[in-house]
Amino acid sequence: MLEPFVGTGWWPAISTVAGLLAEWEMTDEAIALLRPLADTGHRKAVRELARLLAGQGHIDQVVAVLGPRRADQSLASELVELTVGCDRDAEIAALLPAVGVGATDPFESRVTDTWDTVPLHAVLLERQGRIDEAAALLGRHVHVDGVMYADHAEQLARLLARHGRETELRAFTVEGGEEYALSALTEFLEERGRIPEAVALLQEPAGTGNPHAAFHLAELLARHGRHDEAVEVLRPVAESAGGDSDWIIHLLCRIIVDAGRADDALAYVYDYFARHGGSRHEQALARAYVLKRCGRAAEADAELAPFARLDEDLLHDGTVRGSIAFAERLVRQGEPQKAIAHLRDRLDGAKVLRRENLR
Repeated sequence: MLEPFVGTGWWPAISTVAGLLAEWEMTDEAIALLRPLADTGHRKAVRELARLLAGQGHIDQVVAVLGPRRADQSLASELVELTVGCDRDAEIAALLPAVGVGATDPFESRVTDTWDTVPLHAVLLERQGRIDEAAALLGRHVHVDGVMYADHAEQLARLLARHGRETELRAFTVEGGEEYALSALTEFLEERGRIPEAVALLQEPAGTGNPHAAFHLAELLARHGRHDEAVEVLRPVAESAGGDSDWIIHLLCRIIVDAGRADDALAYVYDYFARHGGSRHEQALARAYVLKRCGRAAEADAELAPFARLDEDLLHDGTVRGSIAFAERLVRQGEPQKAIAHLRDRLDGAKVLRRENLR
């Protein structure tokens, strides 16, 4: 049934058939199907071909396929990821574009000579055991021209935590990377059973109104069975967050449900919106989220049914704003993977359109 579509070069058909062949352990046939389209430079075909080759252990071919396309950020990332454990990190680092900070607009084409190579170079340095160099590289690029690069800050914090560099991680909390360092340091302490220290670390910023610290503190308390304390941490944050409270309310309701108080969670949602207002759709999303957490999927679907047309309109909205709004709705409905897939499709479509316009 799919062969006529494959013959036209239509990517969805080729991808589907290649996936079936790989699933049926006919990997050589899948590779042969993908290679002609990959040779034309089709990014998705290149990526899938490289993954199949890596799965077969053909690392030389992976490098041959991805190396010439290393100016493409997405494919360069694949090259780094697929060669882990192959003892070729120095070679891969030499292939990558030199360190530099370029455009960061997520809807700009990443097929460019000026993208941010810092994270990948840091990964390769870490894989070679050159931890000091990786940390120094990330540290130099946390702030560039007065702009904080969140990805660099988070990667640095995780790097320090992975390698037990607690003193540096604590210092980073007061050197401009507080949010990311606090999260990494909290996990570091929790993994070592130092729960009271982890709680104390988050209590001060949470108490001063930092919503991210409150969020992490509530999650920490809930993981250790302290649900009532977690609720008390989140309630004032939800009340003061205004229109940006969805993520706090979702966690608050989840903790209440997990504590066996589903009716209390629903009552809180009704009471919150009665006092603060909000669109009917936002209220329905919040109620549906709680109902799904309670295992009442049919009732959750009934809450959302009147708004199905709105989501359909957003799905077909060609604007960036519409795409982001649709992804946000998917996340709120408990389907983050669909949201990620939707945004990835939007990115690929934007890149194709941009290339056509440039022609």
